Amino acid sequence: MEPETETVIDVESEPIDSFDSPEEPEDEEIWYSAVQIQGLLKLSKAGLQQSISKLVSIYGLDRETLRRGAARATQYSELALKACKLLNAGKLSELRKLVEAAPTAPGASHPGTLTISEYTPALDRRIAELNQNATSTSASLNQNVMQLLAQIATENQAAGQRDADLDTAEINAAQNRGAARALAVFQAEQKAQAEVLAQLRAMKLGAE
Repeated sequence: MEPETETVIDVESEPIDSFDSPEEPEDEEIWYSAVQIQGLLKLSKAGLQQSISKLVSIYGLDRETLRRGAARATQYSELALKACKLLNAGKLSELRKLVEAAPTAPGASHPGTLTISEYTPALDRRIAELNQNATSTSASLNQNVMQLLAQIATENQAAGQRDADLDTAEINAAQNRGAARALAVFQAEQKAQAEVLAQLRAMKLGAE
C-alpha cells in the first residue's frame, strides 16, 4: 500500500491586530423622562420646573446638564435628580458639594446672578433693607399721623373760637335790640308826657 499523503492547506490568516477587540462599555449617563423624574421626586410639573429654575438661577448649575430636549421629549439627567432631591430635602450643604463638583452655567457669576457663596449674604442684606424700609415707613407714617392730629386739634380750636365769637356776637346783637326797644319806649313815654303837659297848659290858659 502506498503511504497516505497528507495534504497541507495553506490558510491565509489575518493578523491578530486586524480583529476588532471588544470595547469596554462606557459609563452612560442616565436620563429620565419628565414622568419618570416627577414620580421619583414626587413632584408636580410646576414643582419640578420650580426646582430646576432654582438650581440654575440660584446655584448656578448649567441648564443643559440638567435637562435636554423640548416639550414631551424633555429629559432630565441624573444630576438633576440628585440635586432636586437634596434641594427639596433641605440638605443644602450636600447640595453645595454637588454643585461645586458639577459644571456651572457659563457666566453664572456675572453681576446680577447670585452664586451659592453669595446667596446667603445677599439674602441677609435684602432682609435688612426690608426691615430698614419698614422702620422708615413706620416713622414716616407716625410723623404724618402726629401732624394730622395737630392739624385737627388746631382746626377744632379755631372752630371753638368761632363758636364763642358767634355767641358773643349774638348776645351783643340781642343786647342792642333790647336797648333799642328800651330807648323807643322811653322816647314814646317822654312824648306822651310832653303831650299831656301841653294839654294841661292849654286847659289852664283857657280857664284864666
